[in-house]
Amino acid sequence: MKQPGSMSFEEALEALESSVETLRSPDVSLADSMKEFETGMAYYGRCEELLRDAKGKLEIYEKETGRTEELTL
Repeated sequence: MKQPGSMSFEEALEALESSVETLRSPDVSLADSMKEFETGMAYYGRCEELLRDAKGKLEIYEKETGRTEELTL
């Protein structure tokens, strides 16, 4: 699997969802759970980064066009 920093939003979100499913499994050891949690947090960070970038671009567009609608993601 790709490193989180090179993933698209969709790829990172899918990987995050997979990590969550793994963590929900009762058969996962504590050590594996901790490793999966750290991996999931990396995917979460990538999703957050891409959303923040998208919001910034929308805010720039808003300033350039003079639109005043609130942007919510």
